[in-house]
Amino acid sequence: MSLNTTGLLLAMCCCLGQSQTPTPSFEVADVKGNASGEARMAVDMQAGGRLSAHNVPLRILIALAYHVRPDSVTEGPGWLSSARYDIVAKASQTAGQDELRRMLQSLLAERFKLVVHQGEKIMPAYALEVGKNGAKLQEAGSAVLSESRCVPGEGVAGQKHTVCRHMTMALLADTLPETAPRDLDVPVLDRTGLAGKFDFKLDWTPAAPSAAPSGTPPAEDPLAGPTLFEAVETQLGLRLQRTRLPLPVIVVDTVERVPSGN
Repeated sequence: MSLNTTGLLLAMCCCLGQSQTPTPSFEVADVKGNASGEARMAVDMQAGGRLSAHNVPLRILIALAYHVRPDSVTEGPGWLSSARYDIVAKASQTAGQDELRRMLQSLLAERFKLVVHQGEKIMPAYALEVGKNGAKLQEAGSAVLSESRCVPGEGVAGQKHTVCRHMTMALLADTLPETAPRDLDVPVLDRTGLAGKFDFKLDWTPAAPSAAPSGTPPAEDPLAGPTLFEAVETQLGLRLQRTRLPLPVIVVDTVERVPSGN
């Protein structure tokens, strides 16, 4: 290899290294323990680039950072669920929720010396499948990524109404537990095999707050409207099947209880 060729390769490697996207981080962040003993906790992620958490266990903060359920954060010391913390952090510019999660990952690694790795575990879940009579979905036209979402709609009082545009089935599976937390106590995974994006509406009566979610929800007043499970089947031509599936988990390797100084 000639000297000129070697120099060219070195220059290319240097440019590639410089072009790598740095790990996003908050511009300012205040992290401290909370020993108030109160039960109430609160988390607020604002799209403008601000995160605030009050009296929150580290296990929940880790789950928030990696977008998993708290029971999907495994291993680690017992105090992950008992020790509470307050966080106020602000990004230097507008940031969406995905970027705020990555910033929180960086913050936990910096202040708590958190080291994790991703694993997989067989856990309870709902499989989103095509119903026996086929899907009842209208294919959507092309759209930018920001238009793929579900928003509240209008309808009969006492029911929940959701209007979804340009939604993939994978995104719908990810969105359902957040949209219907009373009805779905475990994650939902897309097993429809349907490609593309779809427009649809979904109207249902949420389960009562005291009702324990299950594959067969308790009977509701027939005048109140369909349950989520019935609505998914009759309105979308899909079904939610309770099962056990391999789900991603976050395994805590090392972590420190006392956060480093601000």
